Order: sequence, then structure tokens, then C-alpha cells
Amino acid sequence: MSAAPVRSASSTVAMPSAPAAAALAAEADRRLVELEPQLVRLRRDFHAHPELGFEEHRTAAEVARLLGDLGLSVRTGVGRTGVVGDLEGAPSGPRILVRAELDALPVREAPGSEFAADGSAAHLCGHDAHLAALLGVATVLAAHRDALPGSVRFCFQPAEELLAGAAAMLADGVLDGVDAALTAHVLAALPYGTVAINPGPVLSGADFFRATVSGGAGHAGTPGQYADAVLASAHITAVLQALVARETPAGELLVVGIGSVHGGDAANAAPEDVALLGNVRWEDPAAGARAVRRVGEIFSGVAGALGCRARVEWTGHAPVLANSPRLASAVRAVIEQDALAEIVEIPPQTASDDFAEFSQRVPGLFLGVGCGGPGHAAHHHPRFDIDERAVLGTARILCRALLRLVDL
Repeated sequence: MSAAPVRSASSTVAMPSAPAAAALAAEADRRLVELEPQLVRLRRDFHAHPELGFEEHRTAAEVARLLGDLGLSVRTGVGRTGVVGDLEGAPSGPRILVRAELDALPVREAPGSEFAADGSAAHLCGHDAHLAALLGVATVLAAHRDALPGSVRFCFQPAEELLAGAAAMLADGVLDGVDAALTAHVLAALPYGTVAINPGPVLSGADFFRATVSGGAGHAGTPGQYADAVLASAHITAVLQALVARETPAGELLVVGIGSVHGGDAANAAPEDVALLGNVRWEDPAAGARAVRRVGEIFSGVAGALGCRARVEWTGHAPVLANSPRLASAVRAVIEQDALAEIVEIPPQTASDDFAEFSQRVPGLFLGVGCGGPGHAAHHHPRFDIDERAVLGTARILCRALLRLVDL
């Protein structure tokens, strides 16, 4: 794709006065409200066409096309399938990266919605809403680039669900020249009209793994003639919980879980291999490192005791995600001032997000936007959906936050 030329360093953009900044924020908000039907349609299109991590080709192409139409400087293939669009404001101001996620989950969506995905992948975390909201923000701010006191890097990240996309984008220089990073995530536990803004830690660190337990294939009716990889995998799954129950001090956070176990396809045939996918979540990096070591030891030890072999591969990582108190305070003030949402504070969550890779390197801010409330299906549940008013709500909050941060 041909990219629009980047504004040269010699370009001059007038720094807005306080009344001008307020007028720009009000006009941007008014325009986003007008765009709401278009943003909801865009969200539904992304929802109906989910793509897994590092396979988001259709989604990335649509994002790149829309950013190019707005005259942004667009780069594709950043972190394999990611897209970056730079909107140049005043060269003397900061450059703020704002991120949305491209990928979906390998979970089949429950039927019922007219725009539900019909395959084995689905947007069950809200990334479709984030994409639509951020494209709305890009549309509005692109029309006012000459009034921006700083620049914005729109970052559309692949493979967040794998905890691998941020690192891939970092390797391709996504943070080059960036002064701060911002993202927003819809939260099923909070009702529409609320936003969580917490200084300090908000999400746990995590490590993802893929393991293979190998035994000997054979007839299910002939025990003793082969090592049973299914039995070994079942024991391993149970013993892993000893890491939490018996090895972790009281009061220290550690979560160890298995999300997928697959081996064989017949009732009367023992498979040679069983594949497992799992995760470890932690607050203290030392506890995380200890758990990573012990997971490998448990797989090898238990498998070996039952005559099998085990191999563990660590596939994704995210540090603890901590918000910059300075950014949190600045954004909280303008959201309260403009009455965009009711601000709530929630305790740190045991979910994880590799946006933390960005916020470890530059000041970062992760906002939680209410889209559900009590009784709402949880993230990653086959029936997860959002209150679609949260698409506009997310766009309004991101836009107002960006206008504050580029002028900070």
C-alpha cells in the first residue's frame, strides 16, 4: 500500500490555546457520536470475520485500507501481521502510541447473533469493538491534524491472545520515537457507562506453554503393552495444582491452568502423543520464574514415573501491566471534567495483556471500559458479547485521552 507522506520536521502546527483545545475536544466528540452507526457496522463486520493470531490478513488489510484513506502514513507487516498508521501533528509535541488488537480466539461462538462467526474462531474478548473504536478515533483526529499539539501512532497489534504480538512489533520498531502508550479494553464485569482507571498494577504477568506427553500407541484393551500418555497427562494436570496449593506462600498470587488437552480420536486406541496448552499467571516475577521452572520439572518427573516422556515449549509472555500514575491522573481528570463516564477503581486482575511489553518501555495507560455488568457472559465464554454502546464509549474515551496526552 502506498503511504501518505509523513509531515516533515519543518512543518509548523500552532499549539492550541486552552479554549481552542476544549473546542477541538468537543468537536471530536460530536463527530464520534455522528459516526456511531458506522462504527457499530464496522465492529459487526470484524466480528463476523474473526482471524487467529498472526493470521489476521483480512482484518489487517481492511485496517490498512481505512488508515490509508485517511491520509496516514501506513506500514503493514509490522510484527508479521500488524499495522501502524502515523498521524503527524506538531513536531515539537510528544508522539503517543494507541493500540487495538487484531486477533480473535480459537473458540466456537454460541449461535444466536445475526452477525455471529460460524467457524472455529470468534471475537469473544472485545477486540472487534476495540478495532472499530480506534478506527473511529483515527477518522476524527485525521480531520484535525493541523490542530494537534503532538502526533499519534495508531497501532493495530496481532496475536495478543497468544501474548506474542507486542514482542513481534517491538522487534520491528513500533516504539521508535514514541513517548507514551495508551490502550482501552472493554470489560464484561463493568456496566456500560463506567471506566476503570487505576494507577499502578492492573493485570498480572503471564507465561503460556505448549506441552507434549509421549508414550506408546496401542490397543486400549491391552494395558501393560504401552506407556499411557493419556493417564500421564491426567496426573500431570492434577499435580500442577500442587504449585498453587502446596508450594506457593499464602497471600502470594499464582494461577496455573490447562486450557486444552488433546490426544487420540478413538475409544479403543491409545494415542502415542497428548498435546496440552496451559498458562501460568503471577504478580511477582520471581514467583513466575519459579513456576515456569517447576512446570517443566512436573511434566518431566510425572511423565517419567509413568514410563512416558514430556516436552514443554514456552510460547508467550507478558510482564505485569502497570499504569503510569501520571498518565492515569491526567486522563482521569479530563474524563471527570467532561463527564464521559463514571470512574471506578478495581483491584488488579489475573487476566494478562502483552500491552505490558509497551508499558515497560514507555509510560503506559490501560483503561477498562464497561460493556456488561452482573450476569454478563465472561470474556472468552462462547456467549460473550458486548453492549454495543461501548463501541462509541470506547472511542470517546480514547479520543479524549489522546487529546490530553498529546498536550501533556
